[in-house]
Amino acid sequence: MLTHVLLAFILLYTTCMAASLFDSTESGKEAAAPESTAAESTDGEPHTNKNLFDATPIRGVNIGGVFLIEPFIRPSLFDQFLAIGNETERPVDEWTFSAALGKEEARRQLEQHWDTFVTREHLEAMAESGVNWIRIPIGYWAFNLTQDEPFVDGQVPYVERLLGWARDVGLKVELDLHGAPGSQNGYDNSGRRGTPKWLLDRGNVDRTLDALEKMTRLAADWDDVVYGIQILNEPSRWKWPVADILEFYNEAYDLVRGITQDMYFMIHDTFLGPTEWATLVSANWTHALMDTHIYQMFDNYMVSINETMHIDMVAEMTKDIGAFDREHIGVVVGEFSAATHDCTKYINGFGTGSRWEGTLPGTDHPSCPFETCKCTGDYGSDYTQFSDHYKRFLKRYIDAQLAVYDRSIAGWFYWNFRTEGAPEWDYLVGVEQGWFPKFPRTAVPLADDTSSSDSMEVANTEFGDLQASTAPAKHRADLAAPIRALIALFFLALLWQ
Repeated sequence: MLTHVLLAFILLYTTCMAASLFDSTESGKEAAAPESTAAESTDGEPHTNKNLFDATPIRGVNIGGVFLIEPFIRPSLFDQFLAIGNETERPVDEWTFSAALGKEEARRQLEQHWDTFVTREHLEAMAESGVNWIRIPIGYWAFNLTQDEPFVDGQVPYVERLLGWARDVGLKVELDLHGAPGSQNGYDNSGRRGTPKWLLDRGNVDRTLDALEKMTRLAADWDDVVYGIQILNEPSRWKWPVADILEFYNEAYDLVRGITQDMYFMIHDTFLGPTEWATLVSANWTHALMDTHIYQMFDNYMVSINETMHIDMVAEMTKDIGAFDREHIGVVVGEFSAATHDCTKYINGFGTGSRWEGTLPGTDHPSCPFETCKCTGDYGSDYTQFSDHYKRFLKRYIDAQLAVYDRSIAGWFYWNFRTEGAPEWDYLVGVEQGWFPKFPRTAVPLADDTSSSDSMEVANTEFGDLQASTAPAKHRADLAAPIRALIALFFLALLWQ
């Protein structure tokens, strides 16, 4: 009997080790990942909202200006209206773009744009440079369009084609409702520039929720690819009471969680500072992320400071976001760029000037750190004219931002994947020219869930020593435990016969 017991113990130990080896081998399809950096909450419970599916930070890029056009991303779409003599009649956003052209011509031009501006090759290039997520901004009118609105719909098949490419390449996706009926902020990035009317009419809120429901159901149909839902981009606390925005957030949470339980529920900070973000979060939320957008060029002071001050400003602007990430919900910087000036064509809106040269309406003098303020050379649209000094500054500025966004919080999304003539806003140009670092590839096609470190290109950069981990399948089953039990029962049955 004692011999049987000892033998049983040895066999149990051996089979458990074998099952553990199986588990390691199975997860070995993924490159060795660092231990999870998910922070713990102050009460000692695991911080379940950060890096929910992967120990690797979110390293993402926005696919902006495709399904909601913005003048500065693709100015050629708007330059056709420069022939209109009366500047006040020129289109400035997608609403007036569509109204000026009429539905038939607007649809023709936009379908060509949707079909060509983003390609599978762009996603492949981003994955090879270490990107593991993309954020796809979409206007509400793709899901909820009324006959009296000039917008055109038809974006969804192109969105789904993009999701298919992301699946093939191995990129995770965040779907982002970027514009709401009535406009949530009055910016052209909402689809309609001017006085916002979103929360002035309950009908606008209901239509926003309807669009969000349809977008979330689309995400659920692609739940092996879509990992996050941003319920609304940049609702402005300067326009709406924070309590009213939180009421919408809670309604949106119930809607999203009625469809999917395990996707990230992502909210924007409404331009509040990190010390006030807790007022936007409900205690019962799960798998939530705070989205914040950090730029250093949208006011007179920011464009007037020198390069050293811009780099120092990164620490000042991000000093509290790590604490919020640890103590509340995870934080992702959903938009940032390499720009520290506003010389970019149409960056302040179609037909507007710049603070840099003092030509923006409302400014009465140039604001730049030099005696002469010109949007040429280092501050022009042709990166081939950039000086070596300026390129080194761009790299230092990006590195300073990534030192926080890539290491202290859940991750980041660069704005944007590409542009026409806005190099500091163009991720692919930044990587090609060397001011944006490459990371090890972590995007693995779902159809081929294997990877080789031999194929990973690691840049000679301070970020090059980060460990690689492939993107795990979201719903991969843990088979080790049942295998341990079955093997152990088998051997015990043999012993006691």
